[in-house]
Amino acid sequence: MPWTRRSYDAVFKWSAGGAERRLAEKIMLADKLTDEVDRLRKIKNLGEWYKITQEAAASVGSSVIEKSAIQAEKDLEKITRAASAMGKKGGSVRSPQKTAAVRENGRKGGRPRKKVPTP
Repeated sequence: MPWTRRSYDAVFKWSAGGAERRLAEKIMLADKLTDEVDRLRKIKNLGEWYKITQEAAASVGSSVIEKSAIQAEKDLEKITRAASAMGKKGGSVRSPQKTAAVRENGRKGGRPRKKVPTP
């Protein structure tokens, strides 16, 4: 049975392990890629996994590879925006404890100066 776009994408999730691997295995078995799943289960190094991904790429063709890459970029953009929003939220926290600690450190003379090494 030839590779499909779904199974092509799944082979790249295989390396994530855990739930991602189980989902990838399920997709590939549904596409009747039992020999490839058996090979992936027996992989001992990244080189063997790479060979399987190259076989998948050759089977699906360049248009599927391009569509898959475009989708991966979109997914990465979503993740980046979400992480950025979370960072902004967490980075702008001003608690009463933090304010008190800053005042106390200021009374002690503030942040110590960096010592410049002499050559």
